[in-house]
Amino acid sequence: MTQEFSTTPTTAYPIEQAFKSPLMITALLVLLPSLALYWFMGDSTTMPRAFKLLFGNWISPIILWFFCASFFHLWLKKSKLQKEQRQTQVLAKTIFPALITEATDDKVELNKNLLTQAESEGVADNNLLITRLFLFLNHDNSEVDDGFGIKEKEQLKGSFSLPRFMVWAIPILGFIGTVWGISNGIAHFSDAMTNTGSVTDVSTMLKENLPLVTNSLATAFDTTLLALLLSIPLMMLMLTIEKSEEAYLIDLDERWFHDIKPALQAKGFAAHSTASGLIVSTSNSNVTVGANDSSKQVATEIKQLSTQVKALQETMEDLYETMFTSKLGKGDK
Repeated sequence: MTQEFSTTPTTAYPIEQAFKSPLMITALLVLLPSLALYWFMGDSTTMPRAFKLLFGNWISPIILWFFCASFFHLWLKKSKLQKEQRQTQVLAKTIFPALITEATDDKVELNKNLLTQAESEGVADNNLLITRLFLFLNHDNSEVDDGFGIKEKEQLKGSFSLPRFMVWAIPILGFIGTVWGISNGIAHFSDAMTNTGSVTDVSTMLKENLPLVTNSLATAFDTTLLALLLSIPLMMLMLTIEKSEEAYLIDLDERWFHDIKPALQAKGFAAHSTASGLIVSTSNSNVTVGANDSSKQVATEIKQLSTQVKALQETMEDLYETMFTSKLGKGDK
C-alpha cells in the first residue's frame, strides 16, 4: 500500500544532461564557421600547417564539431554533478539532522517539513537523496530504496551513452577522411595516367599532378591525426566524470544505509510489509505469517543475478575498448 502526499518530488535523474542543446550550439559556433573557412581558404597553399590541419578538408570541421559538442555536454554534466553533491551535503548535514531531532511519528508532517526546508535551502526536488527519503516515507515496503539504488546505477550508465558514441565516432570519422583522401589521390593519378599519350609525357604528367596526389594524401592522414588527438582527451574527461559520478552514488549509498535510514527507523518510521501477510489465529496469540517470504527470496536472487549481468556487461565493454584501442595502435603503425 502506498500513502499519497499532496506534494511529491520528481523522479528524473538529476545528473542527466540533454545532448541536443550542446549539439545545436556547437553547430552554430564551430561547425558552420569551420566549413566557411574551409570553403574560402581550404585550397590555399599559404595556409599555416596547424590551420590546414583543422580546416583543410570538409571532414575536419565535423570532427571538431563532435569534439566540442561532447566536451560541452560533459562540462554541463560535471556542473550538474557538482550541484547535486552540494545539495546532498546540505540535506544530509543540515536539513535532515534538524528535522529528525524534532520529528514525531507522523510521516505526513515529516514529508511536508522536508519539502519546506529543502525548498528554502535551494535543494532541488529531484535530488537523489531527497527522492530516497520520499520513497521511504511514501511506501510501506522497506526495500523500495534498494530498487531505487539499482535504478540510479542504470541511469548513470545510460547518461553516458551519447558521449561514448562520440568517442567512438570521432576516430571513425578520421578513418573515413583517410579513405576519402587516399581514394581522391588515386583518382587524380589515374586520370592523369589515362590522359598521358606517350612515355615522354609521363614526367610532365607527374610534375603537374603530383602536388594534387600529395595534397590528397596529406588530407587523408591529417583527418586521422586530428581525430586521434581529440579522442584521447575526450575519453579521459568522460572516464573522469563517470568515475566521479560512480563515487557519488557509492557515497550516497553509505550515507543512506549507515546514517539516514537507521535514524528514520529509530524514530519509528520503519516500514512494514504486512499488507500481503496472513494472520493465523492460535489459542494463545495472533501470529503474522509472511506470505511474501518466498517472493523476497526471489527478489534477492534477481538482484544478485542483475549484479552479475551488469558486471559481465562492463567486462565486455572493457574488452571491446581494449580491442578497439589495440586496432588503433596497429593502424598507426
